[in-house]
Amino acid sequence: MPPLPTVLRELADLVLPVTCAGCGAPGRALCARCLRRWSGPPLRCEHVAGRLDRMDGTVLPVAALAVNTGPVRRAVGAWKDGGRADVTPWFAAVAARAAPGVVAAGAVGVGVGAVAGATAGRVPLLVVPAPPSPLGLARRGEDLVARVARGLADGLADGLAAGRPVAVERALRLAGRGRDQVGLGVRGRAANLAGRLRARPRSRPVLAGSDVLLVDDVLTTGATLAACRSALEAVGARPVGAVVLAVTPPPDAPGAWLEPGANPG
Repeated sequence: MPPLPTVLRELADLVLPVTCAGCGAPGRALCARCLRRWSGPPLRCEHVAGRLDRMDGTVLPVAALAVNTGPVRRAVGAWKDGGRADVTPWFAAVAARAAPGVVAAGAVGVGVGAVAGATAGRVPLLVVPAPPSPLGLARRGEDLVARVARGLADGLADGLAAGRPVAVERALRLAGRGRDQVGLGVRGRAANLAGRLRARPRSRPVLAGSDVLLVDDVLTTGATLAACRSALEAVGARPVGAVVLAVTPPPDAPGAWLEPGANPG
C-alpha cells in the first residue's frame, strides 16, 4: 500500500490543476521556460562549499545541474518541502540527460577518469544518493533523491564502456535523532550530521573497492557530501565525485551565475 502522503498527493492531483513548480504556469509540473534553467552544461562548483575542503588538500569534485536561484530554487523547494512529488520524474530526466556533461566536466574524479574507455574495466560505479532524514522521509513519503540518482545512473550506463557495471545503491543512512538540513547554517549543518551518517551494513560488501558517485539535491555548505564521503571511505569505498540538482551561489557570485544555461566556471 502506498504511503499516506503519496495517496493524498494523488488525490489532490485529481482535483487541482497542475502548475509549474518553478513559476506557477498552468499545464505541467515544470514548464519549458523553467526547464531551460537545467539546459546548460553542468557547473563545477566544489570551490563554493568550504566543508568539502580537507587538510590534505583533496576536494571532492562536484557538478551542479543548475544554480539555486529564481525558478530553480522555487521548484526544488516545492519538490522537497511543498508536496510536489510530481516534479520527481522531470528531475530524474534532467539528471539522465546531463550524464554525459557530468563526465565531460570531470566531476567523476580520477577513479573513473577513463569512464568512457576500456581502462575503466569492470570496477563497479555505484551511484549513491545522500540519505533523507527519517523525518523528511516520513513527510515526503519516498526517497526523492534516490529517484534522481536512478535517472543519473541510467544516463551514465548508456555512455559507459561495455561491461562497466553501474548501479544505484542506497548505501547510507542517518542514525539517531536529527533534523532536516533546511535552514541550518554552516556549523548547524555539520553538527546535525556529526556521527550520524553511516553506511548500511548490507551495503558494505558491495561498497568495498567500488567507485562511488554521490547524488544530492542542493549544494550549500558541503556538509552533507563531506559526511557522505567520510562514511563511504570508512568502509573501503572510493568517492570520486558528486552531482547535485542545484548549487547555492556564494554571496559574491558574478552575474553570470544567474544566467540560465550559463557555466561561469
